Amino acid sequence: MLRSIVIGAAIFFVAGAAMFFAPAAQAHEMQLTIYDDGRSCPGGCDAHVVFYPSDNGTRYAFQPGSSRSNPAACVAGALCRICFGEADSSCMDALYRGGGPKAGRFDFTPAFYAANCSRTDIPAALRAQCDSLDSAAKKLKYSTAINCFLTPGDAKCVKAMAQASAAQAADTPKYDSCIAMGQTQFNAAQSDPKERRSNECNYSALPLGGHPGNRWRLLAPAACRPGTYVDPFGLDCCSSDVRFAAANHPECRAFFPSP
Repeated sequence: MLRSIVIGAAIFFVAGAAMFFAPAAQAHEMQLTIYDDGRSCPGGCDAHVVFYPSDNGTRYAFQPGSSRSNPAACVAGALCRICFGEADSSCMDALYRGGGPKAGRFDFTPAFYAANCSRTDIPAALRAQCDSLDSAAKKLKYSTAINCFLTPGDAKCVKAMAQASAAQAADTPKYDSCIAMGQTQFNAAQSDPKERRSNECNYSALPLGGHPGNRWRLLAPAACRPGTYVDPFGLDCCSSDVRFAAANHPECRAFFPSP
């Protein structure tokens, strides 16, 4: 999983996708983001954090048994003490799943926000981020929209869900073949460059748009976990989570039509 170049689910060589960040109040405050890159998301995209390797073992991310003055690097699959700023009150424990976005950011899953935003004992930076995401969901009317993942049979959902499901079904044999053959061998067998894959078969190998140093690749429909679908732009794995939809607006809008 190349989380160092994956934000949301769009792959960028330098710049990340636009996200909602909690306001930076201090020079050394860590930024908070939200991501779900489908099958590449470790732990089934459970409630966890990922961040850039250079931030690991610093006063902002260290093993709970160590200290800010003598930090030990966090271990993937175990709890990690993360600090959003200089104050010790900005720290909390979170399940760490490995490398993530570029330095200076904590990338959390939708499940992490779902598990923590309702708590009253979280650091102020996380509270601000939760409020920002909820405000965005309200302002963009995701919180009152029809959630097609919960009501796929709704008349306003049938077309979008059918198209997404068909795309995923059509791509799954290709994805499975790529995994079985190995990405290198699979790509060598493809005469059409658009059919070649990158990043463990999850993305198209063909760079699109942007400019040198800021090109992106399409996320394959089958790269999204069952019950989630790639958005029409090929950037993210949309799910029923309204915070994620609002943070990545307008990618997931097709799955959240107005009542």
